[in-house]
Amino acid sequence: MHVLSDANGLPMVVGNSAANVHDSEGLKPMVAGHQTRHDPHRGRYFKPRRLHVDKANDVPHLRK
Repeated sequence: MHVLSDANGLPMVVGNSAANVHDSEGLKPMVAGHQTRHDPHRGRYFKPRRLHVDKANDVPHLRK
């Protein structure tokens, strides 16, 4: 089970994968599935500036 939550722990995206799939394989689809919100004050969409993940996702191609 993969969960993308905000800073307060509120789940924003939840995904399931098979038990034999490495955790790092679930990160890209979760981030891609996260829809950005429109900020009326800035007049544009914004994306999260930071992600905090566990050590399983600490691989070079995901850091990009």
